[in-house]
Amino acid sequence: MLTMQSVNNHVKRCKPLLGTYVEVSVSSENDDNTLFDITDDVFSEIHRIENLMSFRNPDSELSYINREAYRHPCPISRDMEEVLTTALNLSKETNGVYDVSIAPSLVRNGLLPDHFPVADERANWQDVSIVDGSISFRRKVLLDLGGIAKGYAVDRALCLMENQVENITVNAGGDLRMKEWSGESVGIKASNSKGLKSIVSVPMHQAAVATSANYYMDGNASSIFHPLTKQPVKDKRSISVFAPSCMLADALTKVASLDISLMPVINSYKAKAVSLDGKGNIQDLCEAM
Repeated sequence: MLTMQSVNNHVKRCKPLLGTYVEVSVSSENDDNTLFDITDDVFSEIHRIENLMSFRNPDSELSYINREAYRHPCPISRDMEEVLTTALNLSKETNGVYDVSIAPSLVRNGLLPDHFPVADERANWQDVSIVDGSISFRRKVLLDLGGIAKGYAVDRALCLMENQVENITVNAGGDLRMKEWSGESVGIKASNSKGLKSIVSVPMHQAAVATSANYYMDGNASSIFHPLTKQPVKDKRSISVFAPSCMLADALTKVASLDISLMPVINSYKAKAVSLDGKGNIQDLCEAM
């Protein structure tokens, strides 16, 4: 008796989005043209989320919120409400260590464009309120979703298409989610004290992973700022978080990078945090507690 075995086609495509390169890999019995259409839909969904949540785009929904929410309540999309609600919950659980109102520090240090009114230096996540689908600010707040929106875009794109293919992986510059992740590994970049980078293979512990790595831009500059001290973080370790969703992985990498004592918060989301040193050694941060 002969058994017919299905043969999957495979398509991998890459496109600049979200300030990085987004790679989409799909496998299915569908023909190549269908797979190309599926990847087009993935890119379109990511572009849609980017247009909603970009700080740099003055016409985005986030930019509208940053301009108007101090003046009056602003109705927000379901996507924005989901991301901001998750962010504010994390702010509460971490006592402000995670805070999407960090944008003024990033603007002052040239990491974000200066195209909004000056924020109140006293403002933080506690000045943000979401009620009945609208957002308002008690003080002049400036929000940046760079530490959560990229992961959310990956989630939305993968969930939109996962029932149409055998397997799909979406990788947005290291914010990655797989449909079939069990037994798989992911390459994570590590950097030593001389700035030399290497790729280390790390087993997947959950469906999604994101990495925060404070790679120095000009020797002393840092891309990560602590919301409580407003000072740059100079820890050079690469820290990755594996989580059930890429949005959580994206946000929780910031938590792990800012305060290792918050591992219980990370664990409460069924997530796992690991660090890579300059030699590529992997450390389970939960075991380091």
